[in-house]
Amino acid sequence: MQSLRHILSLPFLRGRYTAVGGRLGMPRPDDAPTSHAPGIDPDRVLVFGNGAAVGWGVRSHDLALPGQLARRVAATTGRGTDVDLVADPLLTIRTAAEAVPVARLAAYDAVVVVIGMSDALRLTSERKWRAGMWQLLETLTTNVHDGAGILVVGVSTPSAIKVFNMKEGSVVDDHAAALNAITRELCRTRDGVEFVASPTTPSSPNAETRSTLAPELFKVWGTELAAGLAPLLDAQFLRGRAACPNRDRVQTEEERLEAIRALGILDSPHEKRFDDIVERARVLLGTSGAAFSVVDRERIWNKALAGSAVVESPLRGAMCAETIKTNAPFVVSDVWHDDRFVTHPSVRFYAGHPIETAEGIRIGALCVTDPDPRAADSVDLVLLRELALSVQKELRKAAALA
Repeated sequence: MQSLRHILSLPFLRGRYTAVGGRLGMPRPDDAPTSHAPGIDPDRVLVFGNGAAVGWGVRSHDLALPGQLARRVAATTGRGTDVDLVADPLLTIRTAAEAVPVARLAAYDAVVVVIGMSDALRLTSERKWRAGMWQLLETLTTNVHDGAGILVVGVSTPSAIKVFNMKEGSVVDDHAAALNAITRELCRTRDGVEFVASPTTPSSPNAETRSTLAPELFKVWGTELAAGLAPLLDAQFLRGRAACPNRDRVQTEEERLEAIRALGILDSPHEKRFDDIVERARVLLGTSGAAFSVVDRERIWNKALAGSAVVESPLRGAMCAETIKTNAPFVVSDVWHDDRFVTHPSVRFYAGHPIETAEGIRIGALCVTDPDPRAADSVDLVLLRELALSVQKELRKAAALA
């Protein structure tokens, strides 16, 4: 039962939460909600929630939690890391389960949940919190793949966040602790779900210095969460990637064509942003040709080209059609000696990396080619992947603005 102090505080605190909801005009990231750390066969992580997940105080997700977490996990595991973000400052425990991206959840190796500050400030009842958290955990555990790790981050102590201007030990601090106790209890009842305390966050009461502290805040969060996340990812990696079948699941032609239609790039004019990436790929990887190729129904159409004038070619026997079958790089040392492919006089060596939409649909490839055969290890596949991710980031940026 709620105390009289709790009940009397409700109107005041909910009004304050509404007023502070805009975060006093603080910036937040407006780029694609994803970040990456270099490496082949990357771990895939979803960050879901509100509060620190939103990225208050910085303009890029690379500086916010996704970027900091990706880099620190990769530094610990020695593998690449891809971090996607689904965050909404208006999210509450009541709406959380419905906001989970269920359709693509099984493609992630781990999920990090950051939620509860808004509910603590609004004094959401413990009964509603328990019901909402149970439903959120049920949705997550039902839809992730077997062996995926779920990390639930506790609610930070509200008085430690100076923008809220609250006294230590207030009713809100007590309420946040009560919500954390419920969450910890619910996490214990589910395999693969771990509760971790909210990282200690540096803060300042000075509005002029809050934005400069934001990157440090996210660095602390990334470091502390990586310490809990990396062992889960390492254990899963040792069991083998077969535990995550959606990572390389067979995708239908209709899925791919629908994703291409949604992007609206097929037969569109060349764009400098893609041309520049493709030219960098050609130069940095030391090849004679490079392309950002889209795999259409019956043809390969090149959105961007470097060192070649072939805008499109038949789909049958094309290397890019093979590349999009998995999310890993694909290399052919000598195309002329591989019966799977139609030979071309100017292409003997091929290396490509699939290009994915935000939903994980592989629509094409960033590829480099040479007229002479080459060893498979003569191309830096980590760099090829980084350049492919640059293409993906541009695609997602355009989709976000549409």
